[in-house]
Amino acid sequence: MKSIQSKIVDKDNFGKFGEVVKFPTGRTTSQDITYKFWSNIANYKIEGKTEIGICTVYKQDENIIEGVERHLHTPEILIPIDAPFVLPLLKEGEPDDNIESFKVEIGEAVIVNESVWHGACLPVGKDSASYFVIFRLNTPVEDVEKKSISPTLIET
Repeated sequence: MKSIQSKIVDKDNFGKFGEVVKFPTGRTTSQDITYKFWSNIANYKIEGKTEIGICTVYKQDENIIEGVERHLHTPEILIPIDAPFVLPLLKEGEPDDNIESFKVEIGEAVIVNESVWHGACLPVGKDSASYFVIFRLNTPVEDVEKKSISPTLIET
């Protein structure tokens, strides 16, 4: 069985799968003594209405994934709520052995591009992790393609 080590997500290593959103360090768009606001720190395009869901995932004895899914008509935005998570990803057309995994911390978000294969997130450091899922309305019933992959152990 293949085993892969998760990477700390950054713009360079995640770029072929989508976009990373981290707390900005540059100049604010607007600020006052009561707030600071950074605009336009990430972009994505979704046709039509969107939905926000919450997914909770649970720690397993071993983080083995044997399947992935993708969405052809929407990017997917994932935002950790109560714990970091690890996200397995595979680019369309690449062999299963090219699967990669990224650790996303609370306060960060990732935008997974359309057509990118992904596994369910895996909790890090806790028995469970919940995260916001944002994508096109009705994606779970209208735009999910699944496939099996070679069993892969994800090291968090």
